[in-house]
Amino acid sequence: MKGPGDPLEEIVEQSELNTDMILVAVRDYGFAAYDVLVKEFPSDVVVAEFTKAARAGLTSFGVGVHLASLTDKGRERLDSLTT
Repeated sequence: MKGPGDPLEEIVEQSELNTDMILVAVRDYGFAAYDVLVKEFPSDVVVAEFTKAARAGLTSFGVGVHLASLTDKGRERLDSLTT
């Protein structure tokens, strides 16, 4: 459920899902990031962006691409977005 100050609110204000949004969701929601994002975006689009993040070395995963964790490279990219 979205509310004031909810990180997802900022994510869905954008019209299209992108890799940076995936990184923010993984940082803020961990393994629940996929579940949060599919409430606002089509599943195939979410999976495609998770796949792009993984291929770019920004996330890593075990069982499924949507069960992602940030890599050092992904954390550095997030840090560069906020500075």
